[in-house]
Amino acid sequence: MRNLQFTGKMYGETITLKQVSKATARKLFDSGQSVYLQSSNFHPFGVWSNAIDINKSQDESTTFESRVNNFEYYNCANNETGKYATFYQSI
Repeated sequence: MRNLQFTGKMYGETITLKQVSKATARKLFDSGQSVYLQSSNFHPFGVWSNAIDINKSQDESTTFESRVNNFEYYNCANNETGKYATFYQSI
């Protein structure tokens, strides 16, 4: 994993995102913080696709793994978008 940071506008405010590992993202999600997902070949603040935020308070019944699996199934299906999700945290 590379140590990447991106700054851009999301939902009308400027935020900085730092790339984290899947294990760190799981811990952040379980503690109630927001985790941002993006396909591996896209920029988090890109023109074609923005990162999406997930957190535990949106729906208590689904787990971190099920949300990541759903995201990867629908958004990471080919070589153009990437084969896996990357994880970011707001700093």
